Amino acid sequence: MEYSAKYRVSLSTLRRRIKAGEIEYKSEGGKYLLKDGPLQLSQPGSETIAPPSSVSSQTPVAVPAKSDVDPDQFWRATQGLLNEIKKAYSLVLQEKEQQILQLKEEVADLKTLVRVLEEDNNRMKAKPASLTADFDLGLEV
Repeated sequence: MEYSAKYRVSLSTLRRRIKAGEIEYKSEGGKYLLKDGPLQLSQPGSETIAPPSSVSSQTPVAVPAKSDVDPDQFWRATQGLLNEIKKAYSLVLQEKEQQILQLKEEVADLKTLVRVLEEDNNRMKAKPASLTADFDLGLEV
C-alpha cells in the first residue's frame, strides 16, 4: 500500500504485475514486499503503457509524421472522411424525417379518434334526456 502511494502505481497494477511475475517481490505473512525504488520490470524489453489521454475518440486515427505526409494525399484522405461523415449524417437525417412523418400521421389519427369519441360522448349525453321524455306519460306520482 505504501509503495502504491509513494510511486503512484495503483494496487491493481501491482497485483497484476506480481501475479504475472513481472516484478520481484517477497511474501511474508500474507503481504507482498517490494524493493523500495521505482518499479522495474523483471522482463527486459517489456512495453510501457502510457496513461489514458484526457481526449477520447470513437475511431482511432493514425497520424503519420509531418515529413511523411503528402499534402495531396492528406487532402484526399480528409475529403474521404468528410464524405463518409456527410453520408452518415444524411442517413440519420433521413431516418429522423421518416420518424417525423410517421409521428405526424399518428397525431392526425389520434386527433380523428378524439373527434369521433367526443361526438359519441355528446350523443350519449343527449340520449338519456330524450329517453326520459319518451317515458313521461303525464302521470303524476
